[in-house]
Amino acid sequence: MSLDPQSKVALIVGGTSGIGLTTAKGFATGGFRVIVAARNPERGLRAEQELHSLDGDATFQSCDVRDPLSVANLVKFAIDRFGRLDCAVNCAASDYGSSATHEVPCDEAGDLVATDILGVFHCMKYEIEGMLQLGPGTIVNLSSVNGLSGTPSAAMYSAGRHAVIGLTRSAAKEYIARGIRINAVCPGPTDTPRRDRRTAHLTQDQRLKYREELAQAIPIGRLAKSEEIASAILWLSSSASSYVVGHSRVIDGGLSA
Repeated sequence: MSLDPQSKVALIVGGTSGIGLTTAKGFATGGFRVIVAARNPERGLRAEQELHSLDGDATFQSCDVRDPLSVANLVKFAIDRFGRLDCAVNCAASDYGSSATHEVPCDEAGDLVATDILGVFHCMKYEIEGMLQLGPGTIVNLSSVNGLSGTPSAAMYSAGRHAVIGLTRSAAKEYIARGIRINAVCPGPTDTPRRDRRTAHLTQDQRLKYREELAQAIPIGRLAKSEEIASAILWLSSSASSYVVGHSRVIDGGLSA
């Protein structure tokens, strides 16, 4: 698969760890100029250094997707610095806790909406505005298999992932005739730092048991690697997928088969 770099620019929001960082590495090694964005400056600078160690042309820019002005400034930074925006990947998401729906604190639900739904909308809004001015581009949003069916004890997270698919499908139909191709990926359980944070309250033995039970529920018998999800994002960002529009690509080891 060729990413057709030719000094193209890729913006990865939520690109400082896990799937986002692995995707950023794929773009960097493919010859793209890469901007990674997230809220945490410490993780951001570490990510920038990792990309530089791969001889990548990479820059970290702080951004809070909950704040539309912050996102607008991020996209402006990318365009002012490089004069173009070819690929955008929206990976930012909240760390949710497992709770029965009636027990979810309202402020936690509000934060999830602000990050997982409005955050993706803010990113798409300003990325699309930039691409409309500069030429063709691709956008890939990170959803989840939880966006394809109901998820007990994770109703708000599931609602947010459903919303990402709705945003993706609607915008894909709006902008494909104007040269912007928008898709989503829907990973199953993936071995990332975010997953570790979600189980940080458990003991070591409890975490091991949880992972074993989760792996046993997946037909392939294991969690996904971040590289396996990133490869799908990179494909959707490349000319190899030029006829794929508004798709929610499922990568879940057979979980939803």
